[in-house]
Amino acid sequence: MKLKFLSRLLLISSLGLFLASCQKEVDFQNEGGPGPGPGQGTNFTPDITGSWKFVGLSADTRVDITVTESGQNLKAVTTSSHSSDNNTGTLTVTSNQFIYSGISATVEGEQNVKTYLNGILFDDQTMPYNSAIPSTDLTSDYVRNSNDSLTFTNALLTIPDPNGGTTAPAPTGARISLTGDTLTVVTKSIASTTITQNGVPGLFDARIDGIMKFTRQ
Repeated sequence: MKLKFLSRLLLISSLGLFLASCQKEVDFQNEGGPGPGPGQGTNFTPDITGSWKFVGLSADTRVDITVTESGQNLKAVTTSSHSSDNNTGTLTVTSNQFIYSGISATVEGEQNVKTYLNGILFDDQTMPYNSAIPSTDLTSDYVRNSNDSLTFTNALLTIPDPNGGTTAPAPTGARISLTGDTLTVVTKSIASTTITQNGVPGLFDARIDGIMKFTRQ
């Protein structure tokens, strides 16, 4: 297998996971969410409508790229943990929309890339990750499924199309919690698709677990 293809493979696997994508909703029935705030029972339905200030995000991501060429199986697994600083922007919540305005931040963390050849680990690297999220405006329709469960038609934290194309927004599940004046929105998205690089087909599997926090204005 060509080394230059390996370098391209690792580049794809370290993509930032914050753009419109082909992800699908994770079933939150079996996933942990933020849960109700102090003094809130399981039937408490928080009022989240109004104006909010964006105060931060964190995300854990995993991207698996697998290709087979000339009888050799190559797999790159990239995991990362990110947190944000220099958070700016606002959120307006209506009865059926999340309206983001000027959302931006700097993101720092670490990413680890493990590369396997025929199932045997032959490279393991950990490196710092630094990026800037440019000012973003987005209106996302949502449906409230229960007191703490939402489904967005197009969420803000998503997985990009690894082929570089444009895909239709996919539903994304979310859990919400209101503690005092702080709104926490937890999203979990997964994506699985095929990719082609230098004529070699491969499999792309990704997951992002994201948490965004806002304070009431």
